[in-house]
Amino acid sequence: MDKSNSGVPVRVAVLAGVCILVVAAFRVLRATLLPELPNFSPVAAVAFCGGIFLPGVLAWAVPIGALVVSDIALSVVAGFPAFGFSQGLAWLCIAAIVGLGRWVSAGSFSLGKYFGGLVGGAFGFYFVTNAAAWLMNPAYPRGLEGLWMSLTTGLPGFPPTWVFFRNSLASDILFGALVLAVWAIAKQARRSDAPVAESI
Repeated sequence: MDKSNSGVPVRVAVLAGVCILVVAAFRVLRATLLPELPNFSPVAAVAFCGGIFLPGVLAWAVPIGALVVSDIALSVVAGFPAFGFSQGLAWLCIAAIVGLGRWVSAGSFSLGKYFGGLVGGAFGFYFVTNAAAWLMNPAYPRGLEGLWMSLTTGLPGFPPTWVFFRNSLASDILFGALVLAVWAIAKQARRSDAPVAESI
């Protein structure tokens, strides 16, 4: 089987790229059709899996590009701001999570590293973006009390921020498990193809 420069089979890289684009579309549809599931979109997992399974510059361009395009679509469909400090910070977090995926892919693979990276990326994204909201939004009290509020209950009139994190983490783990299953199936198919290739 042909491999990308990162050593990942080409069919896995293609499937991972398609999954990332589908998730970007799902992110927009979920916001409009399922508002009762806030943040159920695996943003961190898209970046992490892109870093692991996509080769070279595609590992950066596809996840970050998908997030930027879906942010623009959300601004059109749901009225969210498309550009600003918050979005820029989110994109920087996504780039850092892609880097985490690249780092994990450079060493030997283990389920602990893979799912640990997924959870760590999701938590890092949640912490940084909510801490930024606390720093920038005057509705939050100053001091650790306000930081804790930004990480747990959030502002009145909105779902608690822990709900956003729970939904995001659940979708990250589900998406990460799906991509891992695709990778395992492709790896198994490559093994079963090998004896045929040797006998020809």
